[in-house]
Amino acid sequence: MPTLRTAGGVSAAITLTVSLVALAPWPASADPAASASITLAADAQPKPDRPTLEAIKHQAAQRGIPFEQAVADHLSTTAAAQRTAAANQPDGPVDVPDVMIDDMHAAEIEDLRRIAAAEGIGLAEAIDRVAWQDEFEKVAAELAAAFPAEFSGAVKNDDSAWFGFKGDVPAKAVELARTLPVRVDLAAGRGYSEAELAAAGTGAHEAVIGNDTVADASTSYDVRTGAVQVEAQLRGQVADRAAAAADLVPRQALAAGVRVEVALVDRAAEPEDKYIRGGGTLGTCTSGFNLKYITSNTKRHGTAGHCGQSTATRTYANHSGDGGSTSVSRVWAHVGDWGDLAYYTVGSKSPTRTFYYDWNKKRYADSRSGMPSVGTRICHFGKATGASCAKVARRDVSSGGKKHMVVMDKDISAGGDSGGPWYYGGMAYGIHFGKIGGESAFTPAYLYQNRKYDVWTR
Repeated sequence: MPTLRTAGGVSAAITLTVSLVALAPWPASADPAASASITLAADAQPKPDRPTLEAIKHQAAQRGIPFEQAVADHLSTTAAAQRTAAANQPDGPVDVPDVMIDDMHAAEIEDLRRIAAAEGIGLAEAIDRVAWQDEFEKVAAELAAAFPAEFSGAVKNDDSAWFGFKGDVPAKAVELARTLPVRVDLAAGRGYSEAELAAAGTGAHEAVIGNDTVADASTSYDVRTGAVQVEAQLRGQVADRAAAAADLVPRQALAAGVRVEVALVDRAAEPEDKYIRGGGTLGTCTSGFNLKYITSNTKRHGTAGHCGQSTATRTYANHSGDGGSTSVSRVWAHVGDWGDLAYYTVGSKSPTRTFYYDWNKKRYADSRSGMPSVGTRICHFGKATGASCAKVARRDVSSGGKKHMVVMDKDISAGGDSGGPWYYGGMAYGIHFGKIGGESAFTPAYLYQNRKYDVWTR
């Protein structure tokens, strides 16, 4: 994934998909150089060393209690017995203790419990499926930075990882892949880098949304197939939807050998700004993370861009367990090449590095992610829907005038959630937008760097 910083839902079934493929050096779904691809078998990969977790499993079996309860008992007992240094909680105590079980912080375990509940699986299975995703994201980010002209993208599955390359698989990629605890497929000969695929997607999106017959559009791409996918909302009714969809396929993209799929939808995107939640509430929106200017100590309060555009002054309110409110003023709002972002002043209150991850529950933001990979599980808190989790389905999506959006695999949000935080453990991922293609979507928080701000972390 390039490190570029600039860059409602479907209410009826998709009526038509037009897929046109030009014969050019751009592959469809087959791997033209499979002989150069590499698979690292799961049984040859390193496994996490988690002796404490294994002991908890053994104790649960001995006591005849669920594993989930044994984990909760261990965390609460350990937290009660330890003293937390004030330096580790510079903004005061929070609801998640600074307790580790092997390599997993209590905050991560809490999110794993929520993911397990959302997906109907046990905590142990959620740990196996998800707890290695931070390692996966680091490998994906390092490969994207090291091989920007060759890296085709990354996808995390429950029990495996996929990394693609335009040509041959670099030796460094194999070295990094050997650090992951699952099967790794390193696909060679994709014929495109993700940077090229992203540029093709942006070009196709601008061509479609610039068409006079189009009211809105959402564009993404699939790193595994090399296809650019456009969902277009027309301004009016047409007699021949097949012809209308065909007319929207950008000819210049086809001439360049890009596979383009066009689908007509009733609604391409729908911001959720009726109410707000987030960390705290911001009138009709939700607040996200507090921000710090990169080269000074100036602090701001982040939320969604369409929230900022709609109202210059808002009232921030803590959750009921804390109480208190203050008036905040819009400093900057943007809906465009940098996604859907805004920030306000902090009013009369002192900013902290904590955020509400559920009603009346706080934790620290310890780090901030880049563009998350497909398959990554992330949780979200919103004023309308509370806390819930989903999986990244599409990344670096263009939607209307917005770019670099992230779209999840399901709809877990509602009106009022706009501006709220997306997170996993102590990592800040993004700021909630609304829905794209009917599924929940957010702006990656790293895009605040375009304004020389970043999430304020511990």
